[in-house]
Amino acid sequence: MERDAILSWFEGRLVRDIPLTIPDEIFGAMTPEVARGVVERHGSYGLIRLPDRERRFFEWLRTADPLVWQDLWGDAEEPYVVSVAFLESLLDDRCGFPICDLMSTDNYYFFPAMLEWTPEARDYTEAVRGRLLAGEKLTTEQLLVAELALGGATDIWHFAYRHHIPVDEVKDAVRLLVEDKVLVHLRSAEQLAPFLR
Repeated sequence: MERDAILSWFEGRLVRDIPLTIPDEIFGAMTPEVARGVVERHGSYGLIRLPDRERRFFEWLRTADPLVWQDLWGDAEEPYVVSVAFLESLLDDRCGFPICDLMSTDNYYFFPAMLEWTPEARDYTEAVRGRLLAGEKLTTEQLLVAELALGGATDIWHFAYRHHIPVDEVKDAVRLLVEDKVLVHLRSAEQLAPFLR
């Protein structure tokens, strides 16, 4: 499906305050450029339902970390509805809808630049790259650092889901990385906000 056909599909369908379900074939054909085009044309006022794969993730999250699920969706009339402004991030199968603005629980959202903030972080990241190149097995801490260094920003819940690792184990890994000065843990939405713009 071409860019113009996708943009036309959204015309008339994306209406203020009425959630739109985007078919998988539209999601599958969309590029980041086209997603940005949709947002530019329609602003961020439109509402879209999360794609099926993200809804499955959030159903998993409901049991894996109920307080986080409640923080995100607990009072929503219809959960899994977000602003069209998130369309581009929903194209990323690795991360999906970013969990980075929790209000009543700690955020665990990390981005690659965090691996540059200290000499310990830079050294640790290089050691992990060496282990990866050598084909060695990685610990949860090392796997998280590898993903950040090579794959970009992520939250621990998408990471845990992708790798079938218990959430508490990933939280422990973050705690160890923070103690070792490899990661900085910005817990509040206010702390993270300047880095997400």
